[in-house]
Amino acid sequence: MSHSSDPSDPSDPSDTAPSADPMLSRARELALSALFCALGITVPILFHVVGLGRTFLPMHLPVLLGALVLRPPMAMLVGVLTPWASMLMTGMPPLPMAVIMCIELTVLAGVVSGARALRAPVWLAVVAGIAARVGVTWIVTTSLAGYLNLPPTGVGLASILAGAPGIALQILIAPAAAVPLSKRRPSSQPSAGTEEG
Repeated sequence: MSHSSDPSDPSDPSDTAPSADPMLSRARELALSALFCALGITVPILFHVVGLGRTFLPMHLPVLLGALVLRPPMAMLVGVLTPWASMLMTGMPPLPMAVIMCIELTVLAGVVSGARALRAPVWLAVVAGIAARVGVTWIVTTSLAGYLNLPPTGVGLASILAGAPGIALQILIAPAAAVPLSKRRPSSQPSAGTEEG
């Protein structure tokens, strides 16, 4: 049943949705993409300063949060560019890890953003994205281990378990951040608040 829009109602989509102007919407999305790419460079630096780098997967978190806001093509672009921009500016991650992370983050961002575009709940989109990323990690690491004559299963498991604290951090933070981030979501994607209600 239709009802009149109440400007004082925080759940009113007209109060939080970006402008329908396609040029303005595209400019906002480009700015957000640049922001999350920059966070993907700076957040790992902060984690490495306190010695929590690889364990907490700090580059993954900004890309994941960006995928909650951006449409799939831009979310995946952030996943592709962030490791390379970080490598050029800070030297981390080094080759060949930059290549592996490029693949991982592209899959993570694409699955999360795609699931949200299909109106999946935030928690399901996040879990699906992390599961897909873990699958990629398993395939890549076991393949490299076999090439280097190392035990594939052991190397694959070690690689995944090493990032377990980071996975837990992503599962905890992403749903909590979904509601404020939904206010920056392009209007063609679902609002996190309505999905989580």
